[in-house]
Amino acid sequence: MAVLEEQYVYSSRYWSHIRAWWSYIDNVFVIWEGHLQELLEFHCELNNIFPKLGFTVTHSYDKVQFLDTLVYKNGSSLKTDLFVKSTDRNSLLQFNSHHPENMVESLPWSQMLRVYRIVTDESLLDSRLDVMCKKFVDRGYPDSTVTTHRKRVKEICRTDTRQQNKKE
Repeated sequence: MAVLEEQYVYSSRYWSHIRAWWSYIDNVFVIWEGHLQELLEFHCELNNIFPKLGFTVTHSYDKVQFLDTLVYKNGSSLKTDLFVKSTDRNSLLQFNSHHPENMVESLPWSQMLRVYRIVTDESLLDSRLDVMCKKFVDRGYPDSTVTTHRKRVKEICRTDTRQQNKKE
């Protein structure tokens, strides 16, 4: 992907339409400022460079899913929320699994921190944390453990979540 980006994307005649380009492994999130027809032409051009790669394009003027995040327009700004597939089921690690204790103990913290980082709308945050807490309780985690991690996450200043995670 790095070779494709360096040799073809950044030098493409369409590059001037790309306001943002973020890639993660084989997924790319693009904010496009050109016409839809130009986006479709760019997509076709990418697929012609390396036909075995097979890029797909999902576009919307309002919202788009990228990995586990839903990015949507809110006025003139972008907000993010958790994206959960309709086929999703609670597959979090069982509390009584035979994994190392510190791994089982840290899972609620890391998953609630993930929710806290992704959900930018404060009015949605508590309900998303409620859902995550229920998932852990349903998998046998003690209420006290789940509640402790939720409180810890809520005490963090939202701009410091990356720094806080490094301290853990």
